[in-house]
Amino acid sequence: MIEKILVFSFSFIGDAVLSTAVISPLRQHFPDAKITFLVGVRAFDLLAADPQVDQVLVYDNRGEHASWWGKICLIKLLRREEFDLVVDLRDSVWSRFVGGKHWGMRLRRGNIHAVTRYLDVLQQRGLNVDGARPQLQFTPSSLSKRDAFLTKNGVNRHQVLVGIHPGGNWVYKLWGPESFAQIADRLCEKWNAQILLFAGPDERELQAKVANLMHRQPICVKADDLCQVAALIAACDFYIGNDTGPMHIAVAVGTPVVSIFGSTNHHRNGPYGEEHIVVHSGMELGCNPCHPGKRPGGCGKGSCAVIEAITVEQVFNAAEKLRHIKCD
Repeated sequence: MIEKILVFSFSFIGDAVLSTAVISPLRQHFPDAKITFLVGVRAFDLLAADPQVDQVLVYDNRGEHASWWGKICLIKLLRREEFDLVVDLRDSVWSRFVGGKHWGMRLRRGNIHAVTRYLDVLQQRGLNVDGARPQLQFTPSSLSKRDAFLTKNGVNRHQVLVGIHPGGNWVYKLWGPESFAQIADRLCEKWNAQILLFAGPDERELQAKVANLMHRQPICVKADDLCQVAALIAACDFYIGNDTGPMHIAVAVGTPVVSIFGSTNHHRNGPYGEEHIVVHSGMELGCNPCHPGKRPGGCGKGSCAVIEAITVEQVFNAAEKLRHIKCD
């Protein structure tokens, strides 16, 4: 009998959010089981506040669990929990030492979306994954804080609210700040939109630069609390951003997304679901899709011509298309 389930999730926020797609199928198949997620430090607060998850534990692979001794200590801690089933989405060797049944990933080649690969772990064991997708839920406290922020900043619920995040964890994935400022201005002019401008803790300078380039000042979201950020993204009518964690948060809270891709593979890492639009220039350099792996930006140029070639007009047209789809 499966009473306690451990999901080996991820360190990066976006990957951890995508892994929430397994929650619904697990709940349906094991309705009485306690579900625990093992995530990185950065994703901990977001999932720990999600009422869908019973428990969240930290795997600090760059801190206390980086060494072999650190991993051994974590394994001992996990073994004490006596999990009946380990669902390993990381394809980690040491997950096999935790105890209980082990469900791991199988090798699948090609441009297969990350969520499809995660759900395959369950599907190959007979679980129904129809309709499963990344999903985040909020506590009443998170929603109350969100509403207070919107009221304090004069957000008019009768106007279109667009969330824009110009940042990301890798310079080769970033569309230019000038371009983000221009698309924000275009939406303000054409849609009479209000802009929530998001930024991570280390992206305040970029956020200020985009805001200063805009003709109409946005509402700058400077909260470090990921739960509040996610709740604010959920309040937006649309979201525009690079290939980064907040893009996947937008998908998981049901906000239609226009995502900007150049260097990375949108087939594997793009917004999950047909209700979102990926914008890319179509340029082929022979080196893309690139990836922040062992040699990030092996070209050494410091930026990616593929994403720089994306025009404001392309992004605006995608937003217009998404708006028409939503209105219909």
